[in-house]
Amino acid sequence: MINNSLKTIILAAGESKRILSSESKILQTIGGKAILEHVLDNMGKIISKKNMNIVISPKLNQLRNEYKKINFSFQKKPLGTAHAVLSSKKFYSKSKEDILILYADNPFIDEKIIKNMVNLKKRNNSDIVLLAVNTDKKNEYGRIILNDEDKVEKIVEFKNATIDQKKISLCNSGIMLLKSEVLRKLITKIKSKNKKKEYYLTDIVDLANKDNFKVDYVKSNFLKTLGINTKQELAVAEEHYQNVLREKFTLAGVKFLDSRSVFFNYDTKIGKDVIIEPNVFFGPNVIIKNNVHIKAFSHIEGVKILDNAVIGPFARLRPGTIIGANSHIGNFVEIKKTNIKKNSKVNHLSYLGDSNIGENVNIGAGVITCNYDGSKKNKTKIEDNVFVGSNASLVAPIKLNKNSIVGAGSVITESVKKNALAVERNEQRIFPNYKKNRRK
Repeated sequence: MINNSLKTIILAAGESKRILSSESKILQTIGGKAILEHVLDNMGKIISKKNMNIVISPKLNQLRNEYKKINFSFQKKPLGTAHAVLSSKKFYSKSKEDILILYADNPFIDEKIIKNMVNLKKRNNSDIVLLAVNTDKKNEYGRIILNDEDKVEKIVEFKNATIDQKKISLCNSGIMLLKSEVLRKLITKIKSKNKKKEYYLTDIVDLANKDNFKVDYVKSNFLKTLGINTKQELAVAEEHYQNVLREKFTLAGVKFLDSRSVFFNYDTKIGKDVIIEPNVFFGPNVIIKNNVHIKAFSHIEGVKILDNAVIGPFARLRPGTIIGANSHIGNFVEIKKTNIKKNSKVNHLSYLGDSNIGENVNIGAGVITCNYDGSKKNKTKIEDNVFVGSNASLVAPIKLNKNSIVGAGSVITESVKKNALAVERNEQRIFPNYKKNRRK
């Protein structure tokens, strides 16, 4: 449910140096979805788009065209998190709502965590609520310093922490919830008295305590607060997300032979009684209906597979493809932008592209549709009950009408009429005693 009394500032202006990529860390993908998109989707369940503001650097100006319903502000120089928040002051300068500050590289922050923070703030009448994580894992998160009464005293950034402070297991995720009036009062008081000469948002906690504001914290799971700064953290996030998807599909009735070797896209949809063998990869936009069997080492993206179909092993199904009910796609078969109707078989070593295949069609081994003429893609249409023999080449544009047959080894350049047999071969020649005569 949308909380209309809540606004969020999403910090996305970091330089992304540690990700070692020409692309910003927030545009790296997890399960086929950009990290920023994960954040926006999760927050969209509790915060309306008009109440979101993303702080970006000028390098990410293209995001404004992609997310037109969301507010944007610019941090022109990377002078720290408090400076980034101050860059969006117009967004909260007259606000009476609570302000949630989070980061665009935290893909797993969800509505449940935010609701816990909101509920604690209401219950305790807190001025600031921090999201903390209690972990012994090695990380460079800031450390939350508590006083003798278990109250938050301050946050020390890892790079400025002492050796003893770095041993503290209670870490700051960087995410906080504040009353808008508290944010306005304290944000301009933050100074850059640290090693990097940056304005740290975490200093707001110390300032809040000095002004007798109430600071509380909520604990969360470490993976839920994981920020993606390096390729190693990206790999950890991908593994976690894949495990979430694997568990979801297992609980929905999918049978895996080795779930750890199967990789999904965020939008993969799977029906009931589906069997998935090891080393299968699902790209974007895959829909699998009921009782489908996906065999090992298959690569599937942009495909709809209907009931009782069998795919693989070693099949590659490319975007724009529909596999009909009870159809079989076998080993080392590649299919692209092709609609195959029910009860048809393409069992081995074939390529079908830009094609329409009818019902009860048999495609022999080594058959290819020659769909590209060097300048454009051409269509192949094969109607019901057609039999195509092995090693045939179908030069598009071409149509094989109902019940027709193509002989093995043929190169077919003209359409074949209903019930007809098409054969194209050179005459076979035999030379008796060739091996003996050759020696002479």
